[in-house]
Amino acid sequence: MACLPATSSHIEEMCLNRKEVSPTNLYDRVKKLLVSLEWSDCTFTVSGKDFKAHKLILTISSPVFEAMFYGPLSTNQNVLITDIEPETFQLLLNYIYTDKVQISSVEQAFELLYASKKYLLQSLVQMCVAYIRENVSIDNVIDILNYPEYLQDKQLTSYSLKLFCEHASYLLHEYKNIISYPCMKLILDSEKINIKEKDLIKHVFEWTTFQCKQNNDNCTIDNRRNILIKNGIFKLLRFCTLSLNDLEEVVKSTNNLLYPFEYEYIKEVIKKSENVTCNNVINLLSPNEIPRSSLKLQWYFCHRSPLRSVAPIVIDINNFIVNTRIKVNKPIFLNSLYIPTRMAPAVTFRNNAPKLYSEQLCITVVSESDNNVIKFTNFMNTVEYNSFVDIDLNEPCLIKKDKWYKISFLWTHNRFTSYSYVVEVRERLYKSQKISIEFDESLSSNVSSGSFLGGLKFCM
Repeated sequence: MACLPATSSHIEEMCLNRKEVSPTNLYDRVKKLLVSLEWSDCTFTVSGKDFKAHKLILTISSPVFEAMFYGPLSTNQNVLITDIEPETFQLLLNYIYTDKVQISSVEQAFELLYASKKYLLQSLVQMCVAYIRENVSIDNVIDILNYPEYLQDKQLTSYSLKLFCEHASYLLHEYKNIISYPCMKLILDSEKINIKEKDLIKHVFEWTTFQCKQNNDNCTIDNRRNILIKNGIFKLLRFCTLSLNDLEEVVKSTNNLLYPFEYEYIKEVIKKSENVTCNNVINLLSPNEIPRSSLKLQWYFCHRSPLRSVAPIVIDINNFIVNTRIKVNKPIFLNSLYIPTRMAPAVTFRNNAPKLYSEQLCITVVSESDNNVIKFTNFMNTVEYNSFVDIDLNEPCLIKKDKWYKISFLWTHNRFTSYSYVVEVRERLYKSQKISIEFDESLSSNVSSGSFLGGLKFCM
C-alpha cells in the first residue's frame, strides 16, 4: 500500500503530540543535538573516551574541522586525539554547539586555550585569555609566566610580568624554586622591579641550586654558573649598578657564584677606575650601569559602610582587646587599618583645652589556619579626638585567599583609666569588581557595640 504524503494538518498534529517543548533559540536547538546525539555522523576518541558529534556543525565553526571532514585528506574513520584531555574536549564541543563555555580554573583555561588555538577558534581563544587575565594573582602569576611561549598572549604576559615585578621581593623569596628558565629571563629583562639588585642577584644565585636538583645535576659552582650562562641569564644581572657594600654582601653570601677575578673587575668598575680591562669578564658580565627603577603600587581603600549607630566601645581594665576577622576571595597585601580615635572627654570642651592626645596600640595579624603571627606592630602617635586614623603596618603583609585572619587591637598602657570610642555597626561584606572582603566581629566581646575596624588599604 502506497504511503500518502503528510498534509500540513498531519504535521501540526505530530508536533503537538511531541512531549518535548521545542527550543525557541537556535543555540538551544543545536545544544539539543549535542545532548541527544541525534543524527551524529562522526566520532572522536580522546584518551579512550568517545565523543559523537556532527560534521556540519564542527565544519562551520572551525577551518581545521572543515579540512578534516571535507578536505582532500578527509576521512570517515574515528578521529583519534592524543594531546587533549576529555574534559577539555567536552568544553570545546560545548562552546562550538552553544557559543558559551564555563571555565573553572586558570589551569583549565590554559588547556582550553591550547585546544582553541589548535582548531583556530579565535573567539574561544579570546575568552580563555580574558578569563586568565581576570583571575591572575600572586598565587598563580608564576604558573602563568611558566607556560610555553606558544600559549602566551602578549598583553597577558605583559600584565602578569608587571604583577610579578610589583611583588618581586615576596615572590622570589617564597617561590623561586618553581620559576622556569624562560620566566626568569623575562623577569631579569625587566627595567622596573620592586627589589634591590643585590637581593635579585642573591635570589638568582640560589635559584640555580633548585635547577640543578631538578636536572639531577651536582650543585657545583660550575654547574650552577653554566645554568646562568647557557640560558643567557648571567649577562642580565647588573653587577655594575651595585655599591661596594652591596657587592661585598653578594660575594659573602652562601650561594655566591662570582669568581675572585670577576669580583675584582666589578669592584674596579664600581670605583670608576681607569684602564679596567679583562676580556673574559667583559664578554660574560653585563656592562649596564643603569639601575632598575621601582614600580609604583596601586593601592585600594576598602571603606566599610556604616549601617547604624550603637553605644561606644569602652576600653578599660576588663576590656582592652578588640578583634576583627577578615577573609578575601583574592590574595591581597594589607598596608594599613582605618580605626576611630577616642571620644573627647568633657574637659576638652572648655576653652583652650587640648584637642589632641597620644594614642598607643599594639596590632597583631594572625593566620587562623596555622595560628601564625604574620604581622605585629606598635602604633604610637599624637591624634585628634573624635576622628579616624590610618595605622600603617610599616611593611605590607600577605592575606591569602579563602582563609580567615584575626586582627587584634590591644591597649597595653594605663588600664586603670577607661576610654570610649565611637563605633557603628558596619557592612560585613565589601564587594567591588576586583575583590570581595568578608568581616566578622564575633570573636570580640564588643559584638553588640559595632565595628572597630572601619576600613583598610591594600594592593593586589
